[in-house]
Amino acid sequence: MKRLFAHIISFVVFLIVIFILSKVIKPVGDFLAWWFITKEEINAPISTGQAILIDLITHLITYASVGVIFGLLGWFNGKAMHYTYVIISEVVALGLAILLRFILDYYWILFIIVGVLFVTAVIIYVITKFNRRKKDKKEVLA
Repeated sequence: MKRLFAHIISFVVFLIVIFILSKVIKPVGDFLAWWFITKEEINAPISTGQAILIDLITHLITYASVGVIFGLLGWFNGKAMHYTYVIISEVVALGLAILLRFILDYYWILFIIVGVLFVTAVIIYVITKFNRRKKDKKEVLA
């Protein structure tokens, strides 16, 4: 009788654990599915050179971030650093892919914005230079 009772209790505990894990694992699985589908949808048609450049930038940002994080913590654990590197690398790669996709889709808007900023900077520089010359001439004459 005790064995039967122990088996029933262990079965109920097993069902509770399965129920809890299903509530925890489903959102994680949904997130991972979203992550991989999003990465495939976002990938822009880029050349090999651009892909190498993005991978290099991703590596540099990720490597620097992991170094700063673990340097501030003062804790250098190879496995923890590797897992952190993988996570940050995926996030940075996704961010760069989204940025590249945006740039390729709206490059003309970005050219207009950069052009306006450049012209504004040149005008401010010329006005500042002109005012400085006027001020210098007044000081020389006075």
